Formats: sequence, structure tokens, C-alpha cells
Amino acid sequence: MKKTKQTGEKGTLSIKEQIGQRFRKFREAIGKTQLQLAREFNVYQSTITNIEVGKTFPGIKYLHLLGKDYRLNADWIVNNRGEMFEDSPPIPKALIEKYSNLLNLMQIPVVGQLILARLEEVKVIVREEIERFQAIQIDTDSGTTS
Repeated sequence: MKKTKQTGEKGTLSIKEQIGQRFRKFREAIGKTQLQLAREFNVYQSTITNIEVGKTFPGIKYLHLLGKDYRLNADWIVNNRGEMFEDSPPIPKALIEKYSNLLNLMQIPVVGQLILARLEEVKVIVREEIERFQAIQIDTDSGTTS
């Protein structure tokens, strides 16, 4: 027998309220305010509030966009099955913007050369650190310390 209601502070929660609670948890997990998410969807903030308090269901279109942009698991939000996020956590939009800005800067030849040179330096440093760590591990495994 499938349980369709949960108990909250006010007693038994409706399906809309349960979905609303999960929607709020998701919104908070991606670090968005109601206003930010509303602007992203081009809706009023009250629309997001109404979803979160269980007055209305989130639209399929928005669930699809959240799945695409933030890897929201729709089965989790609707049925409380699985994990909040599909496969891996979402890539923050700020990181995507920084990456995009970096790619744009790379189009300027001098800047691109500087960035690539710095990446080569970092690669050498990381390689040296890995080798040092591996040497410590070998020493530890053999019972000696360096």
C-alpha cells in the first residue's frame, strides 16, 4: 500500500504540500532565492511561493528546465523516490559563466598564451606533488619515513 500523506507540523500533508517542501529543499540546495528562481522562469515570486506552500504544482515545463539546468530528479520531487539530483550535482551557473569568460579571454592571442603558459606551470607543480605523495606512500607502506 502506497503512503500518500506525510505528517508535518500541522498534521498530515497533502501531496501538493509534500512536493512543495521538496521543491523548497531543492531551491535551497541550488542556492537560489524565490525571486532568483522566479526571474529565471520569468514568473512572479508568488508563483514559487505557491508551489512551496502547496497551493499549486510546479509545471512540467519548469521541472524539465530544472532537470536540464540543475539535474533535478523529477521522480524525487514528485514521488520522493531516488536522490534529489540525477547522477551528479549540478554545475553552478557562476562556474559556467567563469568558464565562458575564460574561453572568451582565450580568443585574445596574448591572453590565451599567458593562460596556457600558466596552465603548463600548474601541471608541472601538480605532477611534482603527485610524485612526492606517491613517494611518501611507498615509504609508509615499507615502514620507513622520509
